[in-house]
Amino acid sequence: MCMAYAHAGRRGTWSPSPPGRSAANTLYYGNGDPTTPLWPSCAAGQDCERLSREELDKSDAMPGIPALPVSARDGETILKAMGGDVAPTEWQGGEGAPMYRLGPGPAVLNFTYIGNDTLATIENVFAVIEGKEEPDRYVIIGNHRDAWTFGAVDPNSGTAAMLEIAERLSKLEKKGWRPRRTIILCSWDAEEFALIGSTEWVEDNMDLLASRAIAYLNVDISVFGPGGLSPRATPQLDQLIKEASRMVQDPDDPSQTLYDTMIVHHPPIERVAGAGTDFAAFLQHIGVPSLDMSYGSIGEYPVYHSLYDDYVWMEKFGDPLFHRHVALASVWGLIALRLADEEILPFNYISYASELENCTKVVEGGCPGCAASFAPLHRSINHLSKAANKIHKEKMMLHGEKWGLKREEYTAKVRDINDRLMMAERAFINREGLAGRPWYKHMIYASSDQDDWGTKAFPGIVSAIDKANKLNTAESWRVLQHEIYRAARAVSKASAVLDGRLT
Repeated sequence: MCMAYAHAGRRGTWSPSPPGRSAANTLYYGNGDPTTPLWPSCAAGQDCERLSREELDKSDAMPGIPALPVSARDGETILKAMGGDVAPTEWQGGEGAPMYRLGPGPAVLNFTYIGNDTLATIENVFAVIEGKEEPDRYVIIGNHRDAWTFGAVDPNSGTAAMLEIAERLSKLEKKGWRPRRTIILCSWDAEEFALIGSTEWVEDNMDLLASRAIAYLNVDISVFGPGGLSPRATPQLDQLIKEASRMVQDPDDPSQTLYDTMIVHHPPIERVAGAGTDFAAFLQHIGVPSLDMSYGSIGEYPVYHSLYDDYVWMEKFGDPLFHRHVALASVWGLIALRLADEEILPFNYISYASELENCTKVVEGGCPGCAASFAPLHRSINHLSKAANKIHKEKMMLHGEKWGLKREEYTAKVRDINDRLMMAERAFINREGLAGRPWYKHMIYASSDQDDWGTKAFPGIVSAIDKANKLNTAESWRVLQHEIYRAARAVSKASAVLDGRLT
Protein backbone atom coordinates (compact mmCIF):
# COMPACT_ATOMS: atom_id res chain seq x y z
CA MET A 1 0.00 0.00 0.00
CA CYS A 2 1.17 3.54 -0.76
CA MET A 3 -0.15 6.20 1.62
CA ALA A 4 -0.17 9.87 0.61
CA TYR A 5 -1.15 12.89 2.68
CA ALA A 6 -1.18 16.68 2.38
CA HIS A 7 2.22 18.37 2.14
CA ALA A 8 3.39 20.19 5.25
CA GLY A 9 3.75 23.52 3.46
CA ARG A 10 6.45 26.15 3.62
CA ARG A 11 6.45 26.45 7.42
CA GLY A 12 7.05 22.75 7.91
CA THR A 13 3.95 22.40 10.10
CA TRP A 14 1.15 19.90 9.67
CA SER A 15 -2.35 20.59 8.47
CA PRO A 16 -4.13 18.00 10.63
CA SER A 17 -7.66 18.26 9.31
CA PRO A 18 -7.87 18.96 5.57
CA PRO A 19 -7.89 15.65 3.70
CA GLY A 20 -5.54 16.45 0.82
CA ARG A 21 -7.30 14.67 -2.00
CA SER A 22 -5.05 14.14 -4.99
CA ALA A 23 -6.60 11.03 -6.51
CA ALA A 24 -4.82 7.76 -7.09
CA ASN A 25 -4.93 7.98 -10.87
CA THR A 26 -2.79 11.12 -10.85
CA LEU A 27 -0.03 8.55 -10.31
CA TYR A 28 -0.38 7.66 -14.00
CA TYR A 29 3.03 8.45 -15.49
CA GLY A 30 1.67 10.01 -18.63
CA ASN A 31 -0.72 12.66 -19.91
CA GLY A 32 -4.11 12.22 -21.51
CA ASP A 33 -6.30 9.16 -21.91
CA PRO A 34 -4.15 6.16 -20.91
CA THR A 35 -6.03 3.94 -23.38
CA THR A 36 -4.94 6.13 -26.33
CA PRO A 37 -1.27 7.01 -25.77
CA LEU A 38 0.23 9.32 -28.43
CA TRP A 39 -3.00 9.44 -30.45
CA PRO A 40 -6.36 11.20 -29.90
CA SER A 41 -9.17 9.64 -27.91
CA CYS A 42 -12.89 9.57 -28.67
CA ALA A 43 -16.12 9.62 -26.68
CA ALA A 44 -17.11 6.50 -24.76
CA GLY A 45 -19.01 4.15 -27.05
CA GLN A 46 -17.46 5.52 -30.24
CA ASP A 47 -15.14 3.44 -32.36
CA CYS A 48 -11.48 4.34 -31.99
CA GLU A 49 -8.31 2.41 -31.29
CA ARG A 50 -7.70 1.77 -27.59
CA LEU A 51 -5.32 -0.30 -25.51
CA SER A 52 -6.92 -3.24 -23.75
CA ARG A 53 -6.93 -3.53 -19.96
CA GLU A 54 -4.25 -6.20 -20.23
CA GLU A 55 -2.05 -3.90 -22.33
CA LEU A 56 -2.57 -1.09 -19.84
CA ASP A 57 -1.54 -3.28 -16.92
CA LYS A 58 1.71 -4.13 -18.72
CA SER A 59 2.47 -0.47 -19.41
CA ASP A 60 5.24 1.18 -17.43
CA ALA A 61 3.08 4.30 -17.27
CA MET A 62 0.46 2.69 -15.04
CA PRO A 63 1.12 2.53 -11.28
CA GLY A 64 1.37 -0.98 -9.89
CA ILE A 65 0.67 -0.08 -6.26
CA PRO A 66 -2.83 0.92 -5.07
CA ALA A 67 -2.81 4.35 -3.43
CA LEU A 68 -5.27 6.19 -1.20
CA PRO A 69 -5.04 9.85 -0.15
CA VAL A 70 -5.62 10.44 3.58
CA SER A 71 -5.58 13.51 5.81
CA ALA A 72 -2.51 14.38 7.85
CA ARG A 73 -4.45 13.47 11.00
CA ASP A 74 -5.25 9.98 9.68
CA GLY A 75 -1.70 9.60 8.44
CA GLU A 76 -0.32 10.53 11.86
CA THR A 77 -2.48 7.87 13.52
CA ILE A 78 -1.24 5.18 11.15
CA LEU A 79 2.41 6.22 11.43
CA LYS A 80 2.31 6.27 15.23
CA ALA A 81 1.10 2.67 15.15
CA MET A 82 4.04 1.49 13.05
CA GLY A 83 7.11 -0.15 14.54
CA GLY A 84 10.34 -1.44 13.10
CA ASP A 85 13.44 0.48 12.09
CA VAL A 86 13.47 4.27 12.04
CA ALA A 87 12.98 5.66 8.51
CA PRO A 88 15.82 7.59 6.83
CA THR A 89 16.20 11.27 7.68
CA GLU A 90 14.93 12.40 4.28
CA TRP A 91 11.71 10.45 4.91
CA GLN A 92 10.95 12.17 8.21
CA GLY A 93 8.11 14.67 8.50
CA GLY A 94 7.98 18.37 9.31
CA GLU A 95 7.63 20.18 12.61
CA GLY A 96 5.43 18.29 15.07
CA ALA A 97 5.42 15.07 13.04
CA PRO A 98 5.92 11.73 14.84
CA MET A 99 9.02 9.63 14.28
CA TYR A 100 8.51 7.72 11.04
CA ARG A 101 9.29 4.02 11.11
CA LEU A 102 9.45 1.43 8.35
CA GLY A 103 7.37 -1.34 9.93
CA PRO A 104 6.20 -4.04 9.85
CA GLY A 105 3.40 -3.74 12.40
CA PRO A 106 2.61 -4.09 15.14
CA ALA A 107 -0.70 -2.56 14.06
CA VAL A 108 -2.76 -4.11 11.26
CA LEU A 109 -4.54 -1.78 8.85
CA ASN A 110 -7.59 -3.05 6.99
CA PHE A 111 -7.37 -1.47 3.55
CA THR A 112 -10.00 -1.88 0.85
CA TYR A 113 -9.32 -0.50 -2.61
CA ILE A 114 -12.23 -0.18 -5.03
CA GLY A 115 -11.10 0.83 -8.49
CA ASN A 116 -13.30 2.21 -11.26
CA ASP A 117 -12.33 1.19 -14.79
CA THR A 118 -15.38 2.71 -16.48
CA LEU A 119 -14.92 4.69 -19.69
CA ALA A 120 -16.63 8.08 -19.50
CA THR A 121 -17.22 10.92 -21.94
CA ILE A 122 -15.78 14.34 -21.12
CA GLU A 123 -16.61 17.69 -22.73
CA ASN A 124 -14.39 20.66 -23.46
CA VAL A 125 -16.10 24.00 -24.11
CA PHE A 126 -14.75 26.65 -26.52
CA ALA A 127 -15.53 30.24 -27.47
CA VAL A 128 -13.92 31.68 -30.60
CA ILE A 129 -13.48 35.30 -31.68
CA GLU A 130 -12.29 35.14 -35.26
CA GLY A 131 -9.43 37.41 -36.21
CA LYS A 132 -10.03 40.15 -38.75
CA GLU A 133 -6.65 40.21 -40.53
CA GLU A 134 -4.97 36.95 -39.53
CA PRO A 135 -7.78 34.51 -38.73
CA ASP A 136 -5.36 31.60 -39.24
CA ARG A 137 -3.26 32.63 -36.22
CA TYR A 138 -4.53 31.56 -32.79
CA VAL A 139 -4.03 33.08 -29.34
CA ILE A 140 -5.37 30.42 -26.96
CA ILE A 141 -6.57 31.10 -23.41
CA GLY A 142 -7.34 28.14 -21.16
CA ASN A 143 -8.50 26.99 -17.73
CA HIS A 144 -9.91 23.67 -16.52
CA ARG A 145 -13.27 23.48 -14.76
CA ASP A 146 -13.28 20.00 -13.18
CA ALA A 147 -12.47 19.82 -9.46
CA TRP A 148 -11.92 17.09 -6.90
CA THR A 149 -14.41 18.63 -4.50
CA PHE A 150 -15.84 22.17 -4.38
CA GLY A 151 -12.81 23.67 -6.11
CA ALA A 152 -13.29 27.33 -5.18
CA VAL A 153 -9.57 27.92 -5.64
CA ASP A 154 -8.64 25.04 -7.95
CA PRO A 155 -9.96 25.62 -10.59
CA ASN A 156 -12.89 27.97 -10.06
CA SER A 157 -10.80 31.03 -9.24
CA GLY A 158 -9.21 30.60 -12.66
CA THR A 159 -12.58 29.97 -14.29
CA ALA A 160 -13.93 33.19 -12.75
CA ALA A 161 -10.97 35.13 -14.17
CA MET A 162 -11.46 33.64 -17.64
CA LEU A 163 -15.17 34.48 -17.58
CA GLU A 164 -14.21 38.04 -16.64
CA ILE A 165 -11.96 38.18 -19.71
CA ALA A 166 -14.74 36.75 -21.88
CA GLU A 167 -17.14 39.43 -20.65
CA ARG A 168 -14.66 42.22 -21.38
CA LEU A 169 -13.95 40.87 -24.87
CA SER A 170 -17.69 40.66 -25.51
CA LYS A 171 -18.09 44.33 -24.58
CA LEU A 172 -15.28 45.26 -26.97
CA GLU A 173 -16.95 43.27 -29.75
CA LYS A 174 -20.23 45.11 -29.22
CA LYS A 175 -18.35 48.36 -29.79
CA GLY A 176 -17.10 47.10 -33.16
CA TRP A 177 -13.69 45.74 -32.16
CA ARG A 178 -12.30 42.61 -33.74
CA PRO A 179 -8.88 41.17 -32.89
CA ARG A 180 -6.19 41.04 -35.56
CA ARG A 181 -5.71 37.32 -34.79
CA THR A 182 -8.20 34.69 -33.65
CA ILE A 183 -8.72 34.32 -29.89
CA ILE A 184 -9.85 30.92 -28.58
CA LEU A 185 -11.09 30.55 -24.99
CA CYS A 186 -10.96 26.96 -23.71
CA SER A 187 -12.68 25.40 -20.71
CA TRP A 188 -10.97 22.05 -20.22
CA ASP A 189 -12.58 18.98 -18.73
CA ALA A 190 -10.79 16.17 -16.82
CA GLU A 191 -7.60 18.09 -16.03
CA GLU A 192 -7.34 16.35 -12.67
CA PHE A 193 -7.42 13.00 -14.49
CA ALA A 194 -3.99 13.38 -16.13
CA LEU A 195 -4.81 16.50 -18.19
CA ILE A 196 -7.11 14.51 -20.46
CA GLY A 197 -9.24 17.34 -21.88
CA SER A 198 -6.42 19.56 -23.10
CA THR A 199 -4.10 16.72 -24.07
CA GLU A 200 -6.61 14.91 -26.27
CA TRP A 201 -7.66 18.16 -27.97
CA VAL A 202 -4.04 19.00 -28.76
CA GLU A 203 -3.39 15.48 -30.05
CA ASP A 204 -6.53 15.67 -32.20
CA ASN A 205 -5.56 19.06 -33.68
CA MET A 206 -1.80 18.71 -33.58
CA ASP A 207 -0.92 19.64 -37.16
CA LEU A 208 -3.16 22.69 -37.32
CA LEU A 209 -2.05 23.98 -33.92
CA ALA A 210 1.62 23.40 -34.74
CA SER A 211 1.29 25.63 -37.80
CA ARG A 212 -1.09 28.27 -36.43
CA ALA A 213 -0.90 28.67 -32.62
CA ILE A 214 0.84 31.86 -31.47
CA ALA A 215 0.77 31.12 -27.73
CA TYR A 216 -1.15 29.29 -25.03
CA LEU A 217 -2.03 31.33 -21.92
CA ASN A 218 -3.11 29.17 -18.99
CA VAL A 219 -4.47 29.99 -15.56
CA ASP A 220 -5.29 27.01 -13.40
CA ILE A 221 -5.58 28.79 -10.03
CA SER A 222 -5.90 32.56 -10.29
CA VAL A 223 -5.66 33.33 -6.55
CA PHE A 224 -3.89 31.45 -3.75
CA GLY A 225 -4.00 34.39 -1.35
CA PRO A 226 -1.55 37.26 -0.70
CA GLY A 227 1.90 37.30 -2.22
CA GLY A 228 1.92 39.11 -5.55
CA LEU A 229 1.80 38.00 -9.18
CA SER A 230 3.52 34.66 -9.78
CA PRO A 231 4.06 33.91 -13.49
CA ARG A 232 5.91 31.07 -15.17
CA ALA A 233 6.50 31.07 -18.90
CA THR A 234 8.74 30.28 -21.83
CA PRO A 235 11.43 33.01 -21.90
CA GLN A 236 10.35 34.84 -25.07
CA LEU A 237 7.26 35.95 -23.10
CA ASP A 238 9.23 37.45 -20.17
CA GLN A 239 9.33 41.01 -21.49
CA LEU A 240 5.62 40.93 -22.39
CA ILE A 241 4.70 39.74 -18.88
CA LYS A 242 6.76 42.53 -17.30
CA GLU A 243 5.24 45.21 -19.52
CA ALA A 244 1.66 44.03 -18.96
CA SER A 245 2.15 43.72 -15.19
CA ARG A 246 3.35 47.35 -15.05
CA MET A 247 -0.09 48.40 -16.35
CA VAL A 248 -2.12 46.82 -13.52
CA GLN A 249 -2.34 48.12 -9.96
CA ASP A 250 -1.47 45.63 -7.24
CA PRO A 251 -4.70 44.87 -5.35
CA ASP A 252 -2.95 44.63 -1.97
CA ASP A 253 -0.89 47.82 -2.35
CA PRO A 254 -2.44 50.53 -4.56
CA SER A 255 0.85 52.46 -4.57
CA GLN A 256 2.50 49.59 -6.44
CA THR A 257 1.94 47.83 -9.75
CA LEU A 258 1.79 44.07 -10.13
CA TYR A 259 5.31 44.27 -11.54
CA ASP A 260 6.62 46.09 -8.45
CA THR A 261 5.37 43.41 -6.05
CA MET A 262 6.24 40.57 -8.43
CA ILE A 263 9.95 41.42 -8.40
CA VAL A 264 9.86 41.42 -4.58
CA HIS A 265 7.94 38.16 -4.04
CA HIS A 266 8.78 36.25 -7.23
CA PRO A 267 11.83 37.98 -8.78
CA PRO A 268 12.74 35.46 -11.47
CA ILE A 269 9.91 34.43 -13.76
CA GLU A 270 9.73 30.67 -13.37
CA ARG A 271 9.65 28.21 -16.25
CA VAL A 272 6.79 26.01 -17.45
CA ALA A 273 8.67 22.75 -17.15
CA GLY A 274 6.56 20.63 -14.81
CA ALA A 275 3.56 18.79 -16.23
CA GLY A 276 1.07 19.73 -13.53
CA THR A 277 -1.49 21.58 -15.63
CA ASP A 278 -2.89 22.20 -19.10
CA PHE A 279 0.06 23.95 -20.76
CA ALA A 280 1.87 20.58 -20.87
CA ALA A 281 0.48 19.37 -24.20
CA PHE A 282 0.88 22.76 -25.89
CA LEU A 283 4.50 23.33 -24.89
CA GLN A 284 6.01 19.94 -24.16
CA HIS A 285 4.30 17.98 -26.94
CA ILE A 286 4.04 20.42 -29.87
CA GLY A 287 6.18 23.43 -28.89
CA VAL A 288 3.72 26.32 -28.50
CA PRO A 289 5.03 29.26 -26.37
CA SER A 290 3.15 29.07 -23.07
CA LEU A 291 2.58 30.75 -19.74
CA ASP A 292 0.77 29.99 -16.50
CA MET A 293 -0.02 32.60 -13.84
CA SER A 294 -1.48 32.99 -10.38
CA TYR A 295 -1.65 35.58 -7.62
CA GLY A 296 -0.14 34.67 -4.28
CA SER A 297 1.91 31.80 -2.96
CA ILE A 298 0.90 28.14 -2.78
CA GLY A 299 2.30 28.18 0.76
CA GLU A 300 -0.74 30.28 1.72
CA TYR A 301 -3.10 27.60 0.36
CA PRO A 302 -3.26 24.65 2.79
CA VAL A 303 -6.62 23.37 1.52
CA TYR A 304 -5.37 22.19 -1.89
CA HIS A 305 -7.52 19.37 -3.33
CA SER A 306 -9.53 19.10 -0.12
CA LEU A 307 -13.12 19.47 1.03
CA TYR A 308 -12.09 22.80 2.55
CA ASP A 309 -11.39 24.34 -0.87
CA ASP A 310 -14.72 26.15 -0.92
CA TYR A 311 -16.26 29.61 -1.19
CA VAL A 312 -16.01 30.16 2.56
CA TRP A 313 -12.23 29.67 2.50
CA MET A 314 -11.84 32.00 -0.48
CA GLU A 315 -14.02 34.69 1.11
CA LYS A 316 -12.26 34.50 4.49
CA PHE A 317 -8.66 33.86 3.48
CA GLY A 318 -7.92 33.69 -0.24
CA ASP A 319 -9.44 36.93 -1.54
CA PRO A 320 -11.97 38.53 0.84
CA LEU A 321 -12.61 41.49 -1.48
CA PHE A 322 -12.15 39.47 -4.70
CA HIS A 323 -9.91 42.25 -6.01
CA ARG A 324 -7.00 39.83 -6.54
CA HIS A 325 -9.18 37.97 -9.05
CA VAL A 326 -9.77 41.22 -10.95
CA ALA A 327 -6.05 42.05 -11.04
CA LEU A 328 -5.10 38.60 -12.33
CA ALA A 329 -7.82 38.71 -14.99
CA SER A 330 -6.60 42.15 -16.04
CA VAL A 331 -2.97 41.18 -16.65
CA TRP A 332 -4.04 37.88 -18.27
CA GLY A 333 -6.35 39.75 -20.64
CA LEU A 334 -3.75 42.42 -21.45
CA ILE A 335 -1.21 39.78 -22.45
CA ALA A 336 -3.81 38.06 -24.64
CA LEU A 337 -4.81 41.35 -26.31
CA ARG A 338 -1.24 42.32 -27.13
CA LEU A 339 -0.57 38.90 -28.66
CA ALA A 340 -3.81 39.08 -30.62
CA ASP A 341 -3.63 42.70 -31.76
CA GLU A 342 -0.02 43.85 -32.13
CA GLU A 343 1.16 43.94 -35.71
CA ILE A 344 4.54 42.37 -34.87
CA LEU A 345 4.42 39.68 -32.20
CA PRO A 346 5.80 40.91 -28.83
CA PHE A 347 8.26 38.00 -28.48
CA ASN A 348 11.84 38.60 -27.34
CA TYR A 349 14.24 35.69 -27.82
CA ILE A 350 17.23 37.58 -26.40
CA SER A 351 16.11 36.56 -22.92
CA TYR A 352 15.68 32.97 -24.15
CA ALA A 353 19.35 32.73 -25.14
CA SER A 354 20.44 34.24 -21.84
CA GLU A 355 18.24 31.82 -19.91
CA LEU A 356 19.61 28.80 -21.76
CA GLU A 357 23.21 29.85 -21.13
CA ASN A 358 22.48 30.18 -17.40
CA CYS A 359 20.70 26.82 -17.33
CA THR A 360 23.60 25.16 -19.13
CA LYS A 361 26.04 26.45 -16.53
CA VAL A 362 23.83 25.12 -13.73
CA VAL A 363 23.48 21.70 -15.36
CA GLU A 364 27.20 21.56 -16.17
CA GLY A 365 28.03 22.56 -12.59
CA GLY A 366 26.01 19.60 -11.35
CA CYS A 367 28.38 17.24 -13.14
CA PRO A 368 31.93 18.04 -12.00
CA GLY A 369 34.43 15.81 -13.73
CA CYS A 370 31.90 14.76 -16.38
CA ALA A 371 33.37 12.56 -19.09
CA ALA A 372 31.41 14.58 -21.64
CA SER A 373 31.77 18.00 -23.27
CA PHE A 374 29.17 20.77 -23.08
CA ALA A 375 30.96 22.78 -25.79
CA PRO A 376 28.40 21.89 -28.53
CA LEU A 377 25.60 23.29 -26.38
CA HIS A 378 27.48 26.50 -25.54
CA ARG A 379 28.21 27.04 -29.25
CA SER A 380 24.59 26.54 -30.28
CA ILE A 381 23.37 28.95 -27.58
CA ASN A 382 25.86 31.55 -28.79
CA HIS A 383 24.37 31.22 -32.28
CA LEU A 384 20.87 31.56 -30.80
CA SER A 385 21.91 34.77 -29.05
CA LYS A 386 23.15 36.23 -32.34
CA ALA A 387 19.96 35.19 -34.16
CA ALA A 388 17.79 36.66 -31.38
CA ASN A 389 19.59 40.00 -31.54
CA LYS A 390 19.38 40.00 -35.33
CA ILE A 391 15.61 39.49 -35.48
CA HIS A 392 15.12 42.04 -32.70
CA LYS A 393 16.94 44.62 -34.86
CA GLU A 394 14.81 43.57 -37.85
CA LYS A 395 11.68 44.28 -35.81
CA MET A 396 12.93 47.75 -34.86
CA MET A 397 13.88 48.55 -38.46
CA LEU A 398 10.52 47.35 -39.77
CA HIS A 399 8.69 49.62 -37.33
CA GLY A 400 10.65 52.53 -38.79
CA GLU A 401 9.99 51.50 -42.39
CA LYS A 402 6.22 51.18 -42.03
CA TRP A 403 5.36 54.34 -43.93
CA GLY A 404 8.20 54.05 -46.46
CA LEU A 405 7.24 50.70 -47.97
CA LYS A 406 4.38 49.70 -50.22
CA ARG A 407 1.59 48.11 -48.23
CA GLU A 408 2.02 44.70 -49.88
CA GLU A 409 5.77 44.68 -49.24
CA TYR A 410 5.36 45.78 -45.63
CA THR A 411 2.63 43.17 -44.98
CA ALA A 412 4.83 40.41 -46.40
CA LYS A 413 7.76 41.43 -44.20
CA VAL A 414 5.56 41.50 -41.09
CA ARG A 415 4.20 38.06 -41.88
CA ASP A 416 7.73 36.70 -42.41
CA ILE A 417 9.05 38.02 -39.09
CA ASN A 418 5.96 36.85 -37.21
CA ASP A 419 6.21 33.36 -38.69
CA ARG A 420 9.83 33.09 -37.58
CA LEU A 421 9.00 34.35 -34.07
CA MET A 422 6.08 31.92 -33.81
CA MET A 423 7.88 28.87 -35.18
CA ALA A 424 11.19 29.17 -33.30
CA GLU A 425 9.74 27.42 -30.24
CA ARG A 426 8.68 24.49 -32.43
CA ALA A 427 12.35 23.93 -33.28
CA PHE A 428 12.95 22.68 -29.73
CA ILE A 429 10.64 19.74 -30.45
CA ASN A 430 12.27 16.39 -31.24
CA ARG A 431 10.06 13.90 -33.06
CA GLU A 432 11.43 10.93 -31.08
CA GLY A 433 10.86 12.63 -27.73
CA LEU A 434 12.82 12.20 -24.53
CA ALA A 435 14.51 8.86 -23.90
CA GLY A 436 11.96 6.51 -22.36
CA ARG A 437 9.25 9.23 -22.43
CA PRO A 438 8.33 9.77 -26.09
CA TRP A 439 5.26 11.93 -25.36
CA TYR A 440 7.54 14.66 -24.01
CA LYS A 441 9.20 16.08 -27.11
CA HIS A 442 10.60 19.43 -25.93
CA MET A 443 14.38 19.29 -25.56
CA ILE A 444 14.55 22.33 -23.26
CA TYR A 445 11.55 22.17 -20.94
CA ALA A 446 9.78 19.08 -19.63
CA SER A 447 9.00 17.52 -16.30
CA SER A 448 11.69 15.62 -14.47
CA ASP A 449 11.61 11.85 -14.88
CA GLN A 450 11.67 11.64 -11.08
CA ASP A 451 8.97 14.25 -10.41
CA ASP A 452 6.21 15.41 -12.77
CA TRP A 453 6.00 18.73 -10.91
CA GLY A 454 9.74 19.39 -10.99
CA THR A 455 11.14 22.18 -13.12
CA LYS A 456 14.05 20.93 -15.18
CA ALA A 457 15.80 22.59 -18.10
CA PHE A 458 17.44 20.16 -20.52
CA PRO A 459 15.59 17.17 -19.03
CA GLY A 460 17.34 14.64 -21.27
CA ILE A 461 20.76 15.86 -20.16
CA VAL A 462 19.80 15.98 -16.48
CA SER A 463 18.47 12.41 -16.61
CA ALA A 464 21.59 11.18 -18.42
CA ILE A 465 23.85 12.86 -15.83
CA ASP A 466 21.97 11.16 -13.02
CA LYS A 467 22.38 7.75 -14.65
CA ALA A 468 26.03 8.32 -15.59
CA ASN A 469 26.92 9.39 -12.05
CA LYS A 470 25.35 6.19 -10.72
CA LEU A 471 26.72 3.76 -13.32
CA ASN A 472 30.01 5.47 -14.26
CA THR A 473 30.39 3.32 -17.36
CA ALA A 474 31.69 4.27 -20.79
CA GLU A 475 28.24 3.64 -22.26
CA SER A 476 26.50 5.89 -19.70
CA TRP A 477 28.88 8.76 -20.51
CA ARG A 478 28.35 8.17 -24.23
CA VAL A 479 24.59 8.48 -23.68
CA LEU A 480 25.15 11.77 -21.84
CA GLN A 481 27.21 13.13 -24.73
CA HIS A 482 24.45 12.07 -27.12
CA GLU A 483 21.86 13.99 -25.06
CA ILE A 484 24.06 17.10 -25.09
CA TYR A 485 24.27 16.90 -28.88
CA ARG A 486 20.47 16.40 -29.14
CA ALA A 487 19.85 19.56 -27.12
CA ALA A 488 22.48 21.48 -29.09
CA ARG A 489 20.85 20.47 -32.39
CA ALA A 490 17.47 21.71 -31.13
CA VAL A 491 18.94 25.08 -30.16
CA SER A 492 20.69 25.33 -33.54
CA LYS A 493 17.39 24.65 -35.32
CA ALA A 494 15.75 27.48 -33.36
CA SER A 495 18.58 29.81 -34.45
CA ALA A 496 18.03 28.88 -38.09
CA VAL A 497 14.29 29.54 -37.80
CA LEU A 498 14.86 32.98 -36.26
CA ASP A 499 17.40 33.75 -38.99
CA GLY A 500 14.98 32.56 -41.67
CA ARG A 501 17.73 30.62 -43.38
CA LEU A 502 18.32 27.14 -44.71
CA THR A 503 21.38 25.40 -43.33
